Amino acid sequence: MIKSLLIKVSIVFLVLSTTSCDGERSRGSNKRIKKKQTTSKSSKKETSGQEETKEIEESKMTPEQLAKAKELIAATDQEVIEAINAKKKFKLYCTICHGIKGDMQINGAKDLSKSKISLEESVAQVYYGQGLMTPFKGILKDDEIVAVAKYVELLRR
Repeated sequence: MIKSLLIKVSIVFLVLSTTSCDGERSRGSNKRIKKKQTTSKSSKKETSGQEETKEIEESKMTPEQLAKAKELIAATDQEVIEAINAKKKFKLYCTICHGIKGDMQINGAKDLSKSKISLEESVAQVYYGQGLMTPFKGILKDDEIVAVAKYVELLRR
């Protein structure tokens, strides 16, 4: 299992190292990449507020999903959460897209170090998934999902 995970990570890094953000091959196209970087700096200033709003809007879960998340949090004992090695679970299941510090953003993953969503929304996203994110309700136990969501809060800056 670890060997297959390492192979997947190697493939992701290989693809990223040869492809720019817009999908163009980076070999021999340094001028295009530099141009894109200079234009993106000026456009970031204009759209940073829009991006933050978009991220907040995308993190919205349905009322039913939030109710289930609140139920999971209420049913999980603090001692059980502390006994679960959430950091290990995060490294095993989440780092392939989010990175060890939560800021890698592979495959459209959100930057968890800048996330401002509530614990309930975080639990709901891990439980149900969203966008390209895998739902972990059948992979992790409910207590583990809550523990990982609480660990993610520690990654915030």
